[in-house]
Amino acid sequence: MKILITTLGSYGDVYPKVGIAVQLQRRGHAVTLLTNPFFEGLAAKYDLRFVPIGTLAQYERFSNHPALFDPRKSISVFFDTLILPNLRSAYERLMEQVQPSNTVIVSSIVVFAARAAQEKHGIPNVTVHLTPAAFKSACEMPRNAMFSIPAWFPVSLRRLYWRVADKAVIDPLIGPELNAFRREIGLPPVSRIMTKWGHSPQRVIGLFPPWYAAPQPDWPPATRLTGFPLFDEDEERDLAPEVNAFLEEGDAPVVFMPGSLMQRAEDFFQTAVQVCQALGRRAMLLSRYEHHIPNPLPPGIRHFTYVPLGRILPRACALVHHGGIGTCAQALRAGVPQLIHPMAYDQHDNAWRLKRLGVGDWIVPADWRAPVVAEKLRELTVSRVVQASCLEVAGRFRGAEPLAETCELIESML
Repeated sequence: MKILITTLGSYGDVYPKVGIAVQLQRRGHAVTLLTNPFFEGLAAKYDLRFVPIGTLAQYERFSNHPALFDPRKSISVFFDTLILPNLRSAYERLMEQVQPSNTVIVSSIVVFAARAAQEKHGIPNVTVHLTPAAFKSACEMPRNAMFSIPAWFPVSLRRLYWRVADKAVIDPLIGPELNAFRREIGLPPVSRIMTKWGHSPQRVIGLFPPWYAAPQPDWPPATRLTGFPLFDEDEERDLAPEVNAFLEEGDAPVVFMPGSLMQRAEDFFQTAVQVCQALGRRAMLLSRYEHHIPNPLPPGIRHFTYVPLGRILPRACALVHHGGIGTCAQALRAGVPQLIHPMAYDQHDNAWRLKRLGVGDWIVPADWRAPVVAEKLRELTVSRVVQASCLEVAGRFRGAEPLAETCELIESML
């Protein structure tokens, strides 16, 4: 079987698809990863065939955009810089790789070319969602940075909310460009793009377990949940000597990371240093960008460019991060409490779910001050209730094989 796996976005979007691709390749399939050329080196590391979509310049514009984490503008930035400019090129690259009657396309919902190929040519398509917030449910509304619909709000009015959001915001943002492309290839226009049309009618896979987000009656009927893919680059390699030495020379540290795309985290890391000094804690500051790390750092606090979370979180006392779903999952498996600094996208929804599970809490950016963060972190790390919840949730990972189940669902498409 030939399997084309395509996505566009950050490391958090690409890592899970690489995890699936590696497993499918080990199962004997011919797998090709199609995404931005920024990730070609990652694909090469795992011997994956790679086809670029878009340009490095597009990824740079996306990742460096000043409004990337502005909750009022972040979605527009994502579509305007990375998704819509690549509608045609994504479709062309996919069609160049298709072998009739022997190809399945596995795609994120924003690679609209995959759904177009399914409609136009009958190519089997699996839509993969990393997070529950991708399902625009009226039964359990995703939380967001702008406002949250109260739980007592009637379902009929929640449905109206999504219809209004589609008609007034989402479809005007995406529809003109998407439907112009569809006309070019002989397809009719579509609406309710992210709420209805974008989901494959053949199979939708949620890469999270039902105890994290239970399936809702208004999710696409072809939806199946498997579990967190938990792919971590270089997880199978030994830790770098300097990382291992730091972990062994003192108490379990707090790990701070603002997300793989965040390049303007001066306040986040400065607060991290102040908090750890106030609490007498050691800390690991994780970021691929050195320019926003305080210099010099006090004793007991170290910066590392990248370390696999799966290797260090079992040896940490807490994780403070942005609330990306992959990072949340790694901490859930490790059984460590989490403090979330949510900004945009699915981060508020994940923060809410972690608090509901009893394993973490969040602080909005407007309140992100050292005394507030220190008190919240102290509560999370000393609470026996939180510790018990973390251990209970970590136990749910034992025996689970989400990647194997995901691969089986993809294989069943042919």
